[in-house]
Amino acid sequence: MTDQVLPITEHNAVSTDHLLSRLEHLLAERAGELARHGRSLRSLGDLDDLAAKMVAALPSVHPYDTALGPFYDTSGLNQWLGVSRQALADRVRRGTLLACRASDRHLLYPALQFGRTGQVRPGVVDAVGILSRAGADGWAIGAWLTSPSTAFGGESAVDHLVLHHSSQAAVDLVVAVAQADAARWAS
Repeated sequence: MTDQVLPITEHNAVSTDHLLSRLEHLLAERAGELARHGRSLRSLGDLDDLAAKMVAALPSVHPYDTALGPFYDTSGLNQWLGVSRQALADRVRRGTLLACRASDRHLLYPALQFGRTGQVRPGVVDAVGILSRAGADGWAIGAWLTSPSTAFGGESAVDHLVLHHSSQAAVDLVVAVAQADAARWAS
């Protein structure tokens, strides 16, 4: 169970004070860089607008967060995995990475698909490929992965894989159910 995303607790939560301290440090660095070029933070525009843009970069609550979130955006996943946008797009195209297209046309990558080192969990990668080849979009695949099913004893496919440490038997069951559902969707 070490690969699962941990819930936010008092122990692992990032405090607002800590975030503001880091932000203050980074802003001071940027202000110094601007000053070396004869500019100031004020030269970037209205400070309230600038602050609003900074806050807008933080993830917000989305109805799908309950089941599928949190999400990585493309730049965050590029940085974490150390790969290019093109490499991510290729993995999505090949059905080896789950991406959900948001209403603003940007891609979001559910964190639930990743192990601690960035690999897509065995079983999840198989199901994503099977279901995407059957024509399902990222949101449908995400719903399939996170919806409780009698096939998994009332758990979701992802929970089943986590609870069984992605054992070969658990992966085989997820693959078999994904294949059966994909065949049913195609008919």
